[in-house]
Amino acid sequence: MIPALALYGIEKRFGPTPILRGVDLAIEPGERHALIGPNGAGKSTLFNLIGGGARPNAGRIHLFGADITRLAPAAIARRGLARSFQRTSVFARLSVFDNLRCAAQLTERDRTRWWQRLSGAAAIDARAAEVLDAVGLGARRDVAAGTLSYAEQRALDLGIALAGGAHTLLLDEPTAGMNRAEAARAIELIRDTTAGRTLLMVEHDMDAVFAIADRISVLVQGRIIASGSPATIRADAGVRAAYLGERLEQGSAARAGDAADDGARR
Repeated sequence: MIPALALYGIEKRFGPTPILRGVDLAIEPGERHALIGPNGAGKSTLFNLIGGGARPNAGRIHLFGADITRLAPAAIARRGLARSFQRTSVFARLSVFDNLRCAAQLTERDRTRWWQRLSGAAAIDARAAEVLDAVGLGARRDVAAGTLSYAEQRALDLGIALAGGAHTLLLDEPTAGMNRAEAARAIELIRDTTAGRTLLMVEHDMDAVFAIADRISVLVQGRIIASGSPATIRADAGVRAAYLGERLEQGSAARAGDAADDGARR
């Protein structure tokens, strides 16, 4: 089977400083894959290369077998790969529905000639409405996107990618900045809406990683040191020593603190 997303020997330097040191990674169609690692490991740089925001110094990036290494972001998006950023990228002055409609219209534009688009408005509206309900923003349909809460804007970001017809999604820290309840809803939303799609996610919240990912890769100092199922990664002594043990301990301490706060309020 041809991988949905494949990286071959990816290297990236900024001046004399190496950031990525020969990254190889293959993600199967429909797989939900998490990329974890400490700050400065090169995760954001790798995302930027995949999305076309920069070029690697060496190596190739393939999307369903097609070489996209040197394509511009717009050309990559037209091939079905969408990326969300750590900061939301919605059109703040447009309504929630119109944000989704714009994404759906761009997809329709690629499939039809100009005289056919006039008759395609109903299909565009139907697609936008379908995604609106899927991301749980039906009640916010007509409000300006800029007035949404942060968690709602992240949901809209995801909806824009879905309305645009993306089959491969890059999610950059999708639960960052959320409280526990918001993060739990975001995790459920991602699991529900990405079923059947290929997902590569960078995330520091280990609860989110283990709840969403089918497979996990660990990036440390620009190299992938391990890849495997969540259970395999959790049990890997090298991963725990390099990164995961510290994160699990931090997560346990945070959960213990939350429990203590809940008890005190009672």
